[in-house]
This record gives sequence, structure tokens and C-alpha cells, in this order.
Amino acid sequence: MNKRSKGRPQKFSDNELRKILLQYASSYGGRITCLGLEKETGIKRHVWSRRMSSDIKKINEPLLSSTEHSNKLPLPNIELIVEQYFNDKKGLVYSLTHVNEVIQSLYDQNLTLQQKNSTLEHELEQQKLEIKKLKLTIGEYEEIIAGSAYGVVRQEKKIKKNLVSIDSQNQNVATSLDFKKMFPNIFE
Repeated sequence: MNKRSKGRPQKFSDNELRKILLQYASSYGGRITCLGLEKETGIKRHVWSRRMSSDIKKINEPLLSSTEHSNKLPLPNIELIVEQYFNDKKGLVYSLTHVNEVIQSLYDQNLTLQQKNSTLEHELEQQKLEIKKLKLTIGEYEEIIAGSAYGVVRQEKKIKKNLVSIDSQNQNVATSLDFKKMFPNIFE
């Protein structure tokens, strides 16, 4: 009996595919797909899906526990890297150096965003204080305008005449609700 295996002989061994996969994972940094591997390496996607699917699943597993609402970190699976490069010290150092660079860049981004966040929070507080001051000023003006109709208030505030007056000339405008016509500067 002939003990030859069926099908075409393999061009790449499993170890060679694993090395290529780890190099791709360390340079790509996102979720790994068979189609992406095919485009990058030229090795057909059915080879990746049939022979390396368990390794691809391991690499795509998150390293840290994450909440439902957070994005997963774009890091390769450390366990798989150590397993692959257990006897190759240079390969292990190279792969872990990339992981270290990714973590460092994420840390730098985090610091930058924290500083920006604190600056924006400070600006927000300043604007809230400004809004409170402006609301108080508006209230004072409203009180002066509404009170100007009374003679006693005009004397207290030293106002010469009623600030809001309705006479025959402005009666139509005063009773109209067409604010666009009354205040054209506001509604431009």
C-alpha cells in the first residue's frame, strides 16, 4: 500500500506559517483575517483558514479583560509569541519589542488626551461661570426695563423716561408676535 498523503505537497510548514503569522500580527496590530493575510503574504486564504485557524483565533483573543463598551487593544497574543519563539531569543526580543512600542504609544496618547481633557474641563468651568454672570446681568436689565414703567422705580434708578412705551406709532409692532421683523439683527 502506498502511504502518500492526498493532495498537493505543502509549500510551507506549520512552523513557517506561524512565523509569517506572528510577523504579520506584530506589524498589523488589528484583528487578523485570512483575507488580510492573503493580501499581505500572497499565501492563499484557504491555507490560513485550514491550517492556522486556531493560531489566528489565539492571536485575536484580547489580552486584558475588557468591558462591553471599550475597544480591544491592538496587541498580539503574548502566549503565542512566547510559545513560538521559546528557543529563538532574538525573535522573542523582536516580537516583544513591538508589543512594548505599541504599549508605549498608547500610554503617550493616553497622557496627551488626559491633558487635553483637563484643559477642556477647565475651559468648560470658566464658560459656566461666564454664563452665570451674563444671566445675572440680563436679569438686572430685565428688572430695569420692566420697572421703568413705574414712576417710583424710575426715580430710584434715575431713569428719565419709561423704557418700554406703547403709543400709536408702535402699537402694531408691540402687539405683534413677529419677532423676526422686530429684532432683525438676532435672526440674520
